[in-house]
Amino acid sequence: MRNRHALALVALALLAVGALPAGGAPRPVPTPTPHPTVARLGALNGPAFDVAFMRELIPVHEEAVEIAMAATLNADHTELLRWNQVMIDRKTGEVKRMLAMLKEAGASEGRRGAGVATDAVKRMRQLRGAALEKAYIPLIAAHLEHSASLAALAATRAARAEVRKLAADVMRVERAEVATLRAWHKKWYGN
Repeated sequence: MRNRHALALVALALLAVGALPAGGAPRPVPTPTPHPTVARLGALNGPAFDVAFMRELIPVHEEAVEIAMAATLNADHTELLRWNQVMIDRKTGEVKRMLAMLKEAGASEGRRGAGVATDAVKRMRQLRGAALEKAYIPLIAAHLEHSASLAALAATRAARAEVRKLAADVMRVERAEVATLRAWHKKWYGN
């Protein structure tokens, strides 16, 4: 009898906070909505997909490079400074490869992000030391997750083997980098 009352009280509490609808069944957990760019790319096929993917990833990579260069000016941890340089070099090389592939395909570059002072870049330029790193690490990790999600799609959908390989490499490396960055953030600053 007590268990029934306890369950009834729990159900009433869940109903009161909105976790349990009036019918009594728990609400289904919503599935995450894909980034709009990923959804848009998912509608394309063949060479059109390859071109659209590279045109999307190039400015994402270039913005990450700009953010990292701004953060490098005033970060404290040597590990982060070394990681920034490796990431900048890697992304710059990938952008060059994609630009060459676009040219080879007879496609224009599209939108570029090199030298663009976005709000994120401006913010990194204003911060120093621990405050910079606390803001930068989650920001660049989210940036890497976005490019990894674009790459995950291209790793299976791209028409050209060279584009699929590039995408698979980006996905693998950037997912590992996100884990590294989050571990550093937790080690240095807690949650």
